[in-house]
Order: sequence, then C-alpha cells, then structure tokens
Amino acid sequence: MASYGVLLAALVGAVVVGPLAGAVTPASALTTETAPAPTAEPAPTESATPGASSSPWESLAPSEPETPEPAPTEPPAPAAPTIDSPGANAFVTGSLTVAGTGDPGQQIDVLSTGGAPLCTVTVDGSSAWQCPGVVLPSGPAVELRAVVTENPGLAAAHTVRVLQAPTVTGGSTGHSSSSGMVRGTGYPGATVTATLASGASCSFPVDASGVWACLLEGTVPSGAQQITASQQTSFSAPESSRASDPISLTFDVDPPAAPVVTDPVADATLTSAAGTFSGRGENGATVTVFAGAYSVCSAVVSGGLWSCTGSGVANGSYDVRAVQQDAAGNVSAGSPAFRVTFGTATAAPAPAPTPTAAPPVVPAPTATAQPTPTSTPGSASPSPRPGVPEDGDDQAGAVPPELTVPGGWNDPTQFSTAVIPPWTVAQFPWLQAALLTLGALLLLVVPARLLAGTITRARDGRPVFRGHRLAGRNRAGEEFEVAPTLRVNRWVAYGGTVVAAAVFVLLSGPVSATPAYLRLLLAVALALVIVNTVATLVPQWWGSRALHIEVTTTILPRYLAVVAVTALASRLFELQPALLFGLLGSVVVGAGPGAAQRGQLAAIRAGSLFALGLAALLIVGTLPTADGFLSTLAAEVANTVVLASIGSAVLVLIPIGNTSGRSILAWSPPIWAALTVPAFLTLFTLLSPMLPRWTGTGSAVLLWVAAAGFAVVSVAAWAWQRFVLPGRR
Repeated sequence: MASYGVLLAALVGAVVVGPLAGAVTPASALTTETAPAPTAEPAPTESATPGASSSPWESLAPSEPETPEPAPTEPPAPAAPTIDSPGANAFVTGSLTVAGTGDPGQQIDVLSTGGAPLCTVTVDGSSAWQCPGVVLPSGPAVELRAVVTENPGLAAAHTVRVLQAPTVTGGSTGHSSSSGMVRGTGYPGATVTATLASGASCSFPVDASGVWACLLEGTVPSGAQQITASQQTSFSAPESSRASDPISLTFDVDPPAAPVVTDPVADATLTSAAGTFSGRGENGATVTVFAGAYSVCSAVVSGGLWSCTGSGVANGSYDVRAVQQDAAGNVSAGSPAFRVTFGTATAAPAPAPTPTAAPPVVPAPTATAQPTPTSTPGSASPSPRPGVPEDGDDQAGAVPPELTVPGGWNDPTQFSTAVIPPWTVAQFPWLQAALLTLGALLLLVVPARLLAGTITRARDGRPVFRGHRLAGRNRAGEEFEVAPTLRVNRWVAYGGTVVAAAVFVLLSGPVSATPAYLRLLLAVALALVIVNTVATLVPQWWGSRALHIEVTTTILPRYLAVVAVTALASRLFELQPALLFGLLGSVVVGAGPGAAQRGQLAAIRAGSLFALGLAALLIVGTLPTADGFLSTLAAEVANTVVLASIGSAVLVLIPIGNTSGRSILAWSPPIWAALTVPAFLTLFTLLSPMLPRWTGTGSAVLLWVAAAGFAVVSVAAWAWQRFVLPGRR
C-alpha cells in the first residue's frame, strides 16, 4: 500500500503544480524508480503554447507535431542586357537608336570605342530600353556595348559598319566661291561623290589625310547653288553614306581679265635685290608677277589696285607679265609681256627716286626735337598700314614677306600629282577618252600616213628638205672636211643630253625659283634615264637573243628637238598633265635584217615603252601621300616616267618618216593597231582632267574642226594622186 500512496501523491502534485509550473519539467519524477514517470514528460511541452487548457487531462494528452516554417527563397540572378538594334555587322550611317532588353529597373550605359558613355538609360517594366540619337564614328568594325552600370560584368557587345557623310568645305580655295572645283573632308580611302542641285557631279577618292577635291563635270552655270556629297567604301559597298547637309556655293566659271601692270614700265632697270610692281586688277583676286621663269611676287587686289615687291631675280633681262586668280579659282590670261632688266651695278642710279620717300624721314628730326619717344612709335605704327596702298617704296616693302611664299625642298610641284590613276575615280570619263582615241586615229594618224605617202610618191622617194638647198653651198665640199673634230666622252654626251632634256621637260609647266624645282630637275633626269634605259636595253636583248642580230644605240639630236617641242607645246596649250616625249636616242641595226625583223624590233621597242608606262601608273596608284623629300621625289619620278613613256610610245607609233610605227605598219598592220589603239587610249585617259576644260571653254569643238579639216585635206591629196592623176596622164 505504501507504493500506491507514493503514486497517488505524485499524481496529485502533478495536477496541482502543473498549471502553476507551466512548462517546468518535473525533474523530481525522474528520481523515482517507477517506470511511468518518463511517460508524463511530453505533457509540459504542450502546455507552453498560449491558451492551453488548465485541465490536467488535457496536459496529459499527446501533443500534435509542429509544422516547420518554409525556408526563405533567394531572388534570381540578374541577366545580362542584350543589343537588338542595330544587329551585328549592320551598316549604319547618320544618327541611330540603339535598343535592346534587360531586367526591369537596370541602369545601362551604352558605349562605343573609347570615350564617355553615349547615353545612360533605365530598363522599363517591359524589359526594353532605347538610346536615341547616337552618332558613331566611321569605321569597318565599330564596337557597340551595353553595360549594366552597377555590375560592369553584365554586358553585351558586337561591332557594326559605320560610314558617316563627308563634308563639303568650299571651292578650290576653300571659300564659298568656286570655279567648278569643290573640296572637303571624308573617310580616308572612300570615294566621295559631290552633286549639285542642277545635276552636275564629280567623284574623287579621299586621301590618307582625309581630304578630297574634284572638278564638277557637266554644265555648271554661274551663280549660287546647293551642293551635297556622299561617300562609299569597300566595307560599305554597295551602300553609301547619307548625303551631307547641303551648303551653298557661289560658282564663277568665267575667268577674270588679265591684270594690268603699271609699274615698272617697259625697258625699266631694277635691282636684283628688290623691285616694286603695281597695277590694277579685279577686287579680291590674287595677282602673281612673273619675270621669265621666276615667280617674283604676289598681292591681293584691293580697291582695284595691287602692289608687291619681288626679290631674288638673277641679273639679266626678262619678259615680265602678270596673271590673276579670282576667289573662285579662275585664272586669267597673262598680261602683255614687256622687257625689264635686273642688274646690280646699272641699277644703282635707280634708287634715286626712293629717297623721294625720304620726306617722311626728313620730318623725323623735327619730331625728335620735341618728343623723341613719341615720334618713334608714331612712325613705326603707320608704316605697315600704308604699305598696302602705293604711298611709298619703303612702306610697300613691309608687305611682301606676308604675300610671297619662299618654298622649301618638300614643296609639291606640277609633277608631284600629275597623273590620276583611273581606278581611283568612281565615275571616270571612259567614253570621252574612247571617242578622243577614235577621233585621233581616224582624223590625225591615218590621214597623216596618207599625206606622208602622197608627198613621198610625189617626190619619187626624195626627201622633202635638203640641207644644201636650205643653207646654201657655194664652196667645195672638201673645205668642210678638214675641220678638226672634237671628241667627247660618250657618257658626258649622254649626261649633257639628259640634263638638257630635263630642263625642257621642266618648262612644260610653271617653274618658280624654289628649292623644290631643283628636286624636280633631279626627278625628271632620273625618269628620263629609266625611260631610255628600257627603250635601249630591251630591244638590244631581243635582237641578240631572238633575232640574232647586232643592235646598237645612238643619240639623235632631232629627238632632243622633239622633247623641246612637246614640252613647250604643253606649256603653250596649258596641258595638265603635260604631253612629254622622253626618248633621246634610237636603236640602230645593220643592213642585214629585213623588213620583218625591223618591224619586230620596232614593235618590241614601242611595246616596252607602253608596258613601262603601265607599270609606272600602277606604282603611282600605290604610292603613299608625299609628305617629305624622298616621298615627293619618288612621286615625281613615277609621274614623269608615266608621262614620258606613254607619250614617247604614242609619238613613235605614228607611221610617218622613219619612226617605229612606220616599220611596224609595213611589217604587220594588226600588230600596229594592237599597240597604237591602247597607247592612244591610255594617253587620253591620262589627259582626262583636261576634258571638262576643253568642253567648257569650247576648245573641243575647235579641235574637232581642225582635225576634220586636216583629214579632208590629207585624204583629198591622197585621192587626187591615187585616182585622178593616173587618168589625166
């Protein structure tokens, strides 16, 4: 019974203490030895919950298991943005809108190659973003990136092709007036096409410095017109850039009248150190005075008057003339030439008039007697200003240093960029060159052959001119045989001939007294050596290897005369580029070879000249922009080789006299035609810059009429001798 008493007491304690103790664990029950004590342990854990029943029976009821709270879920990782427009490798021109996708709320920086962000945008609720008005630099692979501002590791990038519009900066002088030439800037290597509102256009490649210039083809009326330009590159073809914003240019295609030189007068004597020149001209035009081959000085016409002072003219007598170029770039004809003598000793009395400018100096002591410091600045400040009017020689002498260009060794000349490779021009006048080739052959070359044959048959093969008939001979021939002969080393003779020919070639264009023209003389001499070496060695090699005949060379004085005539004719008719003849000698064969061998040898010579010209033309197209002495020298050598070799091939192929063309035509007319047609076509391709000028001035019509008249006379003479005279006899 004692055990039951203990058990009963424990139960009563649990009932009484349980509601008071709450969650207290009955540790004393664990000290008893009875087994049921542990079974009552979970009851207190259930009573800890709020609102538990105070009934002891409920405290003893089994507790329900607790439901675990769900673990918190982490937000998804942010995604990288995308660039949907423009797509990868897309062609872009002008401004564009860059668009893509991203996580809503993301802040995105849009960037290109280097520099600050193009824009910063926030992704909207539809996961889209846009960056309008973006202007990218031109290039074949311009990078476009979209980067999350807070997390630069999240980014999208690809490249696009970009070509922006070129710019038109003005006419030939860079101002808003033009004579038909326009210039501007563009992407290096691109081909720019400039178009007028009236429809006239021109194309030209952009050089390595990003500059282009071209002469508008077609009718360009004088007056203000809108002009735009677009460009195309190899990475954009067949697409072009957008057109540039139109600008207004004032076109003036009428050259100004020749300026008037009022001082000095004809037969005047000036010092070689300085000479004052003045006269009248067109307002705004630039007048340049020439004394022989010297460019003496330049001045801008103001108020209808101009004045400048020249220097550095060597002693001697020269023809003085002046030309003026208006603001549009039109060049006038030269003023009437008059003779002026430059000399140091004889010109000593001439400065006597200059002391007449001493009156401004005479008052100087009177001014110094009062305030010496004030008179000095006062006399110094007015002196540069009256230099523009014709107030005095000393004052005018202060202006020329700003107007004259001394020049240097690296300055360009007329042969630096004389040849324009046709493949660098998008719209090359091939049709005009082909028509000129056809006209030259039908109206000049063939009639010349007929006329030469007619004259030869009329004289029974005798030469037209004989030396003794022109010069006269009234003494025995033996008297002239005893004159001593002067033997000259052949290399000295060759060198002297080359130098003389180079001087003649220089005269095919304007020459100024600057170091650049000494460099040009060297370049022309080197080019003539190259041309004559090819024209000599190739026939010699072919004659010895293929024809097994002995071939020698000789200098022909008449060839030097042809060099001079072609160069001076180019200067007279203002051909740019010039028509040049570069041969100084000929190949000579003995009496053994027949007509076939002579014709073959002549064809090899003419063909080697033509091939040399084409090779030099390819070199001109690949040369870098000339910016130093050596690069400019190389450009001048290559340009001169092109002009001299092509010009020589064309002239020797004309079948008159003892030329190579006569031998080739007698041997094989098809081979003569196969050489002559490409040679003439290449010549007129090189002369293509002159085509707009001939067309615009009306010279083309006169040339066609003159050529047609020559053809009619030649054919009529040939027909008369061939068909009419035999019947009359």
